[in-house]
Amino acid sequence: MNAAHVALVDLVAEALSTEAWAVSGIRSPRHWLTWQAGLAPGTAAQVLRLAEAKATHPATSAVFTAGQLSLDQAAIAVAAPAHVDGVMAELAPLSTVSQLRVEVRAATPAPDPVAPDDPLAVPSESVESWFDDAGRFHLRAELDPDRGRVVDASLGEARDRLFRDGQRRVTGADAVVDVAQRSLDGTPLERRERFRVNLFLDPTADLPATWGDGFAVPDSLRRLLTCEGTVTPTFVARARPVSVAPTVKGIPDRIRRLVLARDTACRVPWCGRTRCLEVHHVVHREDGGPTELANLAALCSSCHRQRHLGRLGITGDADIPDGLTFSDAHGRPIDPAARPRPPTRPPLRPIQPYRHPLGERLHGKWLTFPDPPARPPPTAA
Repeated sequence: MNAAHVALVDLVAEALSTEAWAVSGIRSPRHWLTWQAGLAPGTAAQVLRLAEAKATHPATSAVFTAGQLSLDQAAIAVAAPAHVDGVMAELAPLSTVSQLRVEVRAATPAPDPVAPDDPLAVPSESVESWFDDAGRFHLRAELDPDRGRVVDASLGEARDRLFRDGQRRVTGADAVVDVAQRSLDGTPLERRERFRVNLFLDPTADLPATWGDGFAVPDSLRRLLTCEGTVTPTFVARARPVSVAPTVKGIPDRIRRLVLARDTACRVPWCGRTRCLEVHHVVHREDGGPTELANLAALCSSCHRQRHLGRLGITGDADIPDGLTFSDAHGRPIDPAARPRPPTRPPLRPIQPYRHPLGERLHGKWLTFPDPPARPPPTAA
């Protein structure tokens, strides 16, 4: 089994160096590996970490290549700083996974403390947010340790909740938006209306829609917002708001309930998320698509966004169980499931027979690691 993992890591290292993984419709090397090898995202991350460690941790990688480390042992060992690679190569074959975690923490140097007598070095809290010229939002924060722990814990809870809800690939951006959305959802209705995100529509302007601050709304996002969500359009004439239309519901509640009862989960085959679903028009209403069951499919918020950003194509009849066809950004069909090739030869044999860890108690006080390389002195301005 170790030898097979070594062969897989070697193949992934080659795919990273040649960018063979960067095929259309694939978001990242981990996405490619989960699709091609049928691995769980966590296992795929371990394989990728070992493939990248061939350059940064040669000693530990050599022990792994010889078959002396399991995949879990090696993936944790290469998380140690590169300057202790030689020591970890000796410790890893003798240590269990739990002991390796302790050893990696002991080998990782603590950040340099801030000198209390230097007023210029005292950190201050700051949160900055802005929109760039393209309308994209930027957020940067620096907080004291106690307040930073609160924010970090809230983001961790959001990631965990989204993962438990069925979203298998949860990013930091997903967690930030989830925390913000729950903050708005928890406010009274009259106060929430003050912070509603409105679309401003000017039929005579070149831009079909803008935000309240005048930034243009990309067509893909406009179609996403008007596909399923509740929209309160504000009409504009000669750059002045003239009318606020009644709230428009993209899909009536009775039809939404029928779609969700029929699909029960995200219709994208490799997703399967069952909570926080949205209803998508297969053919958008602007293109003549009706609000009927055959043209409506349940999608999770992530897949729905990918569809309207042009990264995922969906066509077909949603009323038929297998009636939808999925394609990549270039229109090429995506196979709904990985089809691994069966083995064509006997199992690989390791260079050396595997010897299990010692199983003895780890005494952390006896752990010693070399100091990290000295940092070069700062240059004068």
